[in-house]
Amino acid sequence: MDAYAPRPALSRRKEDCVSEHSRVAAPPKIANTLPVEEASEGCTMKQERISQTALKVANSLVSLSAVDDWAQRLPAGLVEMSERLLVASGSPGYGQRLMELSKGPWMIRAWRFQDLMIPGQFEGFGHRKIYVQQQVEAAIENGARQVLFVGAGFDTLCLRLAPQLPHVQFIEVDHPATSAAKANGIERVGKPENMIQIAADLGERQLSQMLSEDGHWDTSVSSVLIAEGLLQYLADEEVRGLFVEAAACTSPGSRIVFTHANPGYSKWVTFLTSLIAERWKSSVASEDLPEYVEGTGWAIISDVDNDLAHGAERYAVAERR
Repeated sequence: MDAYAPRPALSRRKEDCVSEHSRVAAPPKIANTLPVEEASEGCTMKQERISQTALKVANSLVSLSAVDDWAQRLPAGLVEMSERLLVASGSPGYGQRLMELSKGPWMIRAWRFQDLMIPGQFEGFGHRKIYVQQQVEAAIENGARQVLFVGAGFDTLCLRLAPQLPHVQFIEVDHPATSAAKANGIERVGKPENMIQIAADLGERQLSQMLSEDGHWDTSVSSVLIAEGLLQYLADEEVRGLFVEAAACTSPGSRIVFTHANPGYSKWVTFLTSLIAERWKSSVASEDLPEYVEGTGWAIISDVDNDLAHGAERYAVAERR
């Protein structure tokens, strides 16, 4: 993995971060928030295995771009960068030939077939990407100077926005196996100077500890965090613990953009995710989110999401109090 350009040390020390953590709430212990089979763009995975869900989500967007007007609706450059990154990463099976086939009728039919089991999932990935990028850009317009993507998988948001926003620090955190494959691809497509990848197992180190040890994160700066396609792979107490950890190392006014499973999702979700050892563990109704995050240092600021187009997931934004 590339060496990162040095930046000034943290404006607040790790001890300060932990101290504020204790003032936010008494959290459940989250040393195993993301078990050794860590979550990456919403998936748990084995220790040395690249996240298959992360690869699948990135590839699904390539297919989606060939449907109706989705090529125009998706964020600018997302499809092209997803293709380039997947091929450049050298991930088995994700070569140029697959990228070409992904836009063909047979692949699109395969995705549509999955929609019979998990309604809305195919186009839901597109809606999710649009929402997350819009909210991140809004936070930056409101003064955020750091973006932290937890479980980034093969998402390209940081890779695309970093060159456009040199005054913003972009940091991705992911399991070492997935992070290494992605770093291999980023090396080939071009790594922005203001983008950092942290390869870390959050089952072994808490988020606050990991950020302090890396040295690029400034706890005094307004920030926006992303937990996209991640929380449903954590138990309820682990989700709460992650929010408390995030609050411990962010300043008031910072935001977290996240997605969560909607209760009552198809039984096929449980069946299919169990087959690949990536089982969903939690869900919460959008209207229950204010109570769900109460006491973690965050407050929900987004509207209730009951949009069926979002498939089995719902989207939200919380602000650091």
